[in-house]
Amino acid sequence: MKDPRRLALSAVVFLVVLRIAIGWQLLYEGLWKIGTLQTPSPWTAAGYLKNSQGPMRTTFRNLAGDPDDLGWLDYDTVIARWDDWANRFRNRYQLDEKQTAALRRLLDGAHSVVKDRKVYVEALDHLPSGVEKLNVSSKVIWFDANAKRLYVDAEMYLEPDDRAKLESLVKGRTDAEAQTFRTAVERIFERQKKGMGYRDRLAGALKGNPDLLGNEAWQRVGKLQQYREQLRLYKDHLAKASTEFQWDHLKFLNEKLQPLRVELTGPIRTLEKELKDKADDLLTTDQRMRGPVSQPWTSIRIVDTLTIAGLTILGTLLIVGLLTRFAAVSAAFMLFGFYLAMPPFPGVPEMPGPEHSFIINKNLIEVIALLGIALMPTGVWFGLDSLLSRCCRRCCSKSKSKA
Repeated sequence: MKDPRRLALSAVVFLVVLRIAIGWQLLYEGLWKIGTLQTPSPWTAAGYLKNSQGPMRTTFRNLAGDPDDLGWLDYDTVIARWDDWANRFRNRYQLDEKQTAALRRLLDGAHSVVKDRKVYVEALDHLPSGVEKLNVSSKVIWFDANAKRLYVDAEMYLEPDDRAKLESLVKGRTDAEAQTFRTAVERIFERQKKGMGYRDRLAGALKGNPDLLGNEAWQRVGKLQQYREQLRLYKDHLAKASTEFQWDHLKFLNEKLQPLRVELTGPIRTLEKELKDKADDLLTTDQRMRGPVSQPWTSIRIVDTLTIAGLTILGTLLIVGLLTRFAAVSAAFMLFGFYLAMPPFPGVPEMPGPEHSFIINKNLIEVIALLGIALMPTGVWFGLDSLLSRCCRRCCSKSKSKA
């Protein structure tokens, strides 16, 4: 019987090829993810982590930072993120006074200031004959006869019902004064909508004022409560799920939950993208050359960075055969984390996509292959480990000779 410790040349070749192939697959994944970082849609593990299933579901989902997207539905949380972004944007591109003022208008609105009061203004020579005062609170709208101006408070806002009340003052009238008054009311109402800053747009989307925003689909107050209740119900059932029927029911609840989440967070994500796109339009060509604004070091960014670095570095080490055993064990550990995020265990919902697995999937197969490679000196057979081992032997020999 042949000594099992002695391997045929063909086996050595295939083990080395297997090491290089896995290394290339890891390296390419890392390089592809690096290539997306300068695009409008950089790669992130957030989606993968948020969809995590299995025994460690909570741990992996929490790594995403906001697994249920509730942060997108909280006004204070979004505003804090926007303020932080605005500071980093201003510092990154060294905005001048004009650009800084324009950025402030984007956030706070394009209003005027009269006697330390933020207002929207429309010229109006006088109120229509027969109208002595407006039938809407003076805290919201008022007429200054001396200045010949109609003012709307930029923090109170003239709402659609208020506009209807004002127009009722000249209802049925067709004379020039009535028409001028209607036009002034309409213009100042439209001016506040167009001049509204993104802070107020966000408040309208989350706190409910769709007519003011001009989009009835952004009335979200009732659905916010519906989403929170649906989410609570899902988590309650998830904690108790053990049978196939319970998992099927959980899948049904999740299918109802996801469209509601997209419907609620979609407009807020759109607002944020619009804000950043308009801010980018303020930049000069030289400022754009400085690259994108750096992102804060959140938990998901740390995970993304470690994942990209791990794939790229460990893939390179496996290809060149340097520190092969360390690289193989480290890569196996990383891939085992991918496996645990969505394990194909009995009763656990299947991972989305064309793959169908039970207990063992491609991630676990690669883990087993990498551990096998770690037990073999493939880097010495073909790789930089052979040079490293020679250097170590020479150093040891010199040390012994001196002793």
